[in-house]
Amino acid sequence: MADSLNVGKAQQPQLTPDQQQALARLHQAATALEGVFMQMVLSAMQDTVPKDSIFGKESASEQTWQSMLTDQRAQAMSKSGGFGIAKALEEQLRSQVLADAKHEAHVDVERRVEP
Repeated sequence: MADSLNVGKAQQPQLTPDQQQALARLHQAATALEGVFMQMVLSAMQDTVPKDSIFGKESASEQTWQSMLTDQRAQAMSKSGGFGIAKALEEQLRSQVLADAKHEAHVDVERRVEP
């Protein structure tokens, strides 16, 4: 059984440093995109909750805090990989990224994407 696992790994070609960097950037971008999507979903869910409570209407500071909390929850959810959106994106884009790894390895994915 262990030999059959090693045989499958031996057949995979070694990735160049550019390809490894390109795949790392793909993972980073896919995770960020999943985070933005989850933030949009959570925000839409929050919009259905009444803004009045026993303490009165929600203040601007509470809205800001709630927005920041929703963003952090979305980022944590995307990093956990529980929904699988980033994984699906990575699987679908892997061959395209590897085909142009020299360029993709240097793409800036650090910029923040806002919904």
